[in-house]
Amino acid sequence: MAQIAEHNKEENTLLSLRLDAVLKLYFAREENEEQLKQFLKATTHLTDDDLVTVKIKNPILTKEHVLEKDFIVDIHLTSATGELIIIEMQMQKHDGFTRRMIAYNARQYASQLNRGEDYTKLKESISLIITDFAIFDDTDEYYEHILFRRKNTKIFTKAQQFYILDLTKLPKELTSAKLLWARLFKVETEEELRVLMKESEEMREAGKKLLELSADEDARAIAQARKDSQWALQNMIEATEERSREEGREEEKMEIAKNMLTDGLLPPTISKYTNLSIEKIEKLNKN
Repeated sequence: MAQIAEHNKEENTLLSLRLDAVLKLYFAREENEEQLKQFLKATTHLTDDDLVTVKIKNPILTKEHVLEKDFIVDIHLTSATGELIIIEMQMQKHDGFTRRMIAYNARQYASQLNRGEDYTKLKESISLIITDFAIFDDTDEYYEHILFRRKNTKIFTKAQQFYILDLTKLPKELTSAKLLWARLFKVETEEELRVLMKESEEMREAGKKLLELSADEDARAIAQARKDSQWALQNMIEATEERSREEGREEEKMEIAKNMLTDGLLPPTISKYTNLSIEKIEKLNKN
């Protein structure tokens, strides 16, 4: 009975849009095209005219994909008026995140032209980035629109744009469609979702689509595979960092032991204070 109860609990678990694979499964579904358009209208400058049609360049995501080391889970799409858009979810901050964000956008922008073609044909390159961490520490705003500007704050170009949706700074008041969508990323239970679905017709439909996705066995398998791969990667990173710290501590101890030998201390005494083996200290002394 306990196994059945646990199985049912697993079946009823709501998939979270904060998992990048779930985000892609949700917005890349053909039957969820309206939700994708509504989300883009709420979080970017794109309008109904821009989004009459939306072409997703990489809609397919399978369990096998998420196990590949170099797979791309971000959503790449083109608007009806030609803008290139990346949608990505980031759970953890790392040192190179800002540079990677700029590099991805620049690569997308430059990919439009072949050698010798007219630069005036280039369309806007837009990055919509949802984060579960704070990129900026100098503001409480949960939403940022970033453009390249001159020193006098006048806009240099709109060719490359960044929209940041920071899920860690959401206000409690539900005052806009943008905030409602941000809240959808934060829901963790079906009960929370159904409360949010009462806020608007748009959220009611968006919530229904998330419930449908959560009930899909293939989607659940992909989400679990992604979690497992992220867990394995994080463990590998932590193990590597720990080895580096251990190697650093070992080098430091060896340097201390060398100084103690120079001062005439005996290996047993040095071992007591450094925790190095007497064999290592004696070998160091011979060298």
